[in-house]
Amino acid sequence: MSTATIITKLPVKTLNEIEYWSEIEGTEKSIFLTELIDEGLHEWKVHKALSMYKDHRVTLWRAAEIAGVSLSELLSELPKQKIIFQYDMAELNEDLEYARGK
Repeated sequence: MSTATIITKLPVKTLNEIEYWSEIEGTEKSIFLTELIDEGLHEWKVHKALSMYKDHRVTLWRAAEIAGVSLSELLSELPKQKIIFQYDMAELNEDLEYARGK
C-alpha cells in the first residue's frame, strides 16, 4: 500500500484523545489514526450509500457497490438505520442489467 503525508490542525482535545487511545491500544499514533480514518470512512460510505438508496437515487445493489460492502451486509444495515426495504420491477430490471454487465 502506498502512502502519502497530510498535515492538518486538530483541536487539542481531539489530539489528547488520539494519544490516549493509541496508548491504550498499544499502537503508534499514525497507525491508530489510519485505522480510525478507515473505520470512519467505511461507516460514512455505508451511510451515504443508504441515504442515496432511501432517496431512490440508486438501487440497493448499486448502494452496496458504492459502500464497498456485500449486498447482504447492506441489507442488514437497513433496520439499524430504520430504512424500509423497497424493491420494484424497475429496480429489478436495473439490477439484472447491472449484473449481466459484470
